[in-house]
Amino acid sequence: MMKLKLIGQMNLQKKITLLLVLSIFIPLTLFGYLFYQRSIEFAADRTNKETNQLLQLVNQNVDRLLNEYEAQLNDIYENEDVILQLSEESRLPEAAKQLSSDSVNRFLRNFLRGKDDLDSIYLFSGDKLFFADFKGSDYYRAVFRKHPEWQQVVRAGDGRAVWIPTYELPTNRYTFAPTHYFSVGMQVKNVADVMQTLGSLYLNVKISALDRLAGEVRVSPRGTLLIVGADGQVIWNRNPEAYQESLKGIPFYEELMTRQKPFSLVKMKGEPYQMSFVRSAYNGWYYVSLIPQSDLSEQSKDLRQFLLVTIFAFGASFILLALWVSRFITKPIRQMAVAMKQIHKENVDLELPVASEDEIGLLNAAFNSMRRRINDLIHEVRVVSAKEKEAEVRALQAQINPHFVYNSLDTINWMAIERQQDDISSMIAALSDIMRYAIRPGEPWIALGEELKWAENYAYLQKMRFEERFDITFEVDPSLLPRKVPRLFLQPYLENSILHGMEQIESGGLIAVTASPDPETGGIRVVLTDNGAGIQEDELLDIRLRRTHGIGIYNLDDRLKLEYGSAYGVTIASEWRKGTVVTIVLPSIEPESKAGREH
Repeated sequence: MMKLKLIGQMNLQKKITLLLVLSIFIPLTLFGYLFYQRSIEFAADRTNKETNQLLQLVNQNVDRLLNEYEAQLNDIYENEDVILQLSEESRLPEAAKQLSSDSVNRFLRNFLRGKDDLDSIYLFSGDKLFFADFKGSDYYRAVFRKHPEWQQVVRAGDGRAVWIPTYELPTNRYTFAPTHYFSVGMQVKNVADVMQTLGSLYLNVKISALDRLAGEVRVSPRGTLLIVGADGQVIWNRNPEAYQESLKGIPFYEELMTRQKPFSLVKMKGEPYQMSFVRSAYNGWYYVSLIPQSDLSEQSKDLRQFLLVTIFAFGASFILLALWVSRFITKPIRQMAVAMKQIHKENVDLELPVASEDEIGLLNAAFNSMRRRINDLIHEVRVVSAKEKEAEVRALQAQINPHFVYNSLDTINWMAIERQQDDISSMIAALSDIMRYAIRPGEPWIALGEELKWAENYAYLQKMRFEERFDITFEVDPSLLPRKVPRLFLQPYLENSILHGMEQIESGGLIAVTASPDPETGGIRVVLTDNGAGIQEDELLDIRLRRTHGIGIYNLDDRLKLEYGSAYGVTIASEWRKGTVVTIVLPSIEPESKAGREH
C-alpha cells in the first residue's frame, strides 16, 4: 500500500521513466540471474567430477598401500616356524617354552626392522603374548583391553584380514603428544591341523602413512577430506581430534548411508556443503569430501562481477534514454501544470492560449472552461474548512470531562498528602492511573509491563476494599515485559478471582499471577492461581460450554483462537473449595512487529 501511494505521488515524467527502466531492466536482470545460476550449476558439476576423480585416485593409492600391509601380514602368517612353535607351545616344557617365545619375538622384531610406517606387531595366542614394539607392550595392551570389539571383528573375519579404525595412544615417555595408528588384524590358524585357531595377529600402522597419501590433497580452499569406516568411525582427517569421533547420527553421514548418492547437497551448522564420496571395494571405507557452497560461489566470482558491471552499464544507458524520452513527452504537460499552480495561488484571471488542436490544445481549452468554476470551488473549500474546525472544537470539548476528572483526583490526592492520609493518597493515585490506562485512545495492544502495572493498581484497590483479606503476587520473566499483549486482558479473570473466589474468605487468601515463556508455542503463558472458593463442577461445565453470560471471559479466548490458531487461548481449571487456575496462552509479539502490522 505504501509503495502504491509513493508511485501515485510521482510526477508523470518519473512514472514514464520508471516504466521504461523497469520494462528493460527487469528482463535484463532476470536473464543475468538465470545465466549466473546456470554457471554456478556448471561449476558445481565440474567440481563434482574433479572431486570424484580425486577421491578415486586417493582410494586407489590407499588400497594399494593397504594391500601391501595385508601382504606383510600374510608373510608372518605363512611363516612355518612361527606356526609350528605356536601349535607346539602347549606341549613344550617351561624352558623350551621360553626359548620358543624368544624365537617368535625375535622373528617379529626382525620382520619390523626397516619398515618405517609399521609401528608394532602383536600376536596373541591363548594367554601368551608375542610382540615387537620398541615402546614395550604396556601402552598397546591398555588400549587393546578397552576395545574388545577388535577381537570380535577379527574372529568374525575367520582368517581374513580385517581393518580396525584409528585409535590413539596417549602421551608417554617415548612421545611428546598423543599418537594415532590404525591396524590390520587376522586370525592365525594351523593349516596342517584342520585349521585350528592358534591366536590373532595385529599390525599397527602409523597414521603418517595415510598423511603422505591424503594430507596434501585439497578438494577446495575450505573443503574437508575424510576417510570413514563402514561403521562411521573416522579413519583419517587432517584434524587429529576427529579420530576419536563417530559420524553416526550426524545428518550428512545419515544422508550418505541412506541415499548412497555420489553427490548431494547437505547442511552442517546451517551452512550448505556439496558432499561427494567414493566407497572402496577393497575394505568398504568411504572417501568423503565436503566442499562449502561458498567455495563453489568463489569459482564464479569473476563471472558474477562481469554480469554486475554489464547490468550496471546497460542499466545506466537505459536510464539516460528513458529520462530523455519521458522529458520530451511530458514537457507540454509540465507547462500546463505550472499554469494550474497559478490558479492554485488564486490567480484566477490566468488563461492559457489554445494554439493547436491536438491533445494539449484540448487540455488547454478544458483548463479555460474550468477556470470559470474556480471561484465556486474556492468557496466550497472554505465552507468545508469551517466545518472541520467546528468538529475539532467539539472533539476538544469531549476531552474536557476526563481531564476534569483527572485534575479533580489530582487535587484530592494532594489534599490527602497534606493531611498525611497516605492510604487515601495511594488509592487515589492508583485509581487515577487505572482510569488513564482504561480510556486511553487507540493502542489495543500494550506492553506486558504496562498491563501488569494496571493489574497491580487494580489489585491494590481491591485489597483495600476487602480490608486485605487476601494478597496478590506477581512473578514475571523480565524478558517478557516489552512484549505486546491485548490491553486489559487480565481484567475479567482478576475481577472474577477477587469477587467470586475471595468473597467468603476472611483471611489468608492468595492470588498468584505468573508470566513465563510457553515451551509449546513459543508464546507467553500467563497463569492466574487462587486458593479461593473454586467453582462447582456443574458451573465449570456451563462455563466451558459457554452457557453462562461471562462475555469478558470468552472474548479473549475467541479473539486469540481466531487470529493466531487453536494453540492459543484461555483454559480454566477449578476444584470446589480449593481454588481456580486460569491459563492464558498469548502470542509472543515484539513491539516493532506488532506496530508494523497494525500500521
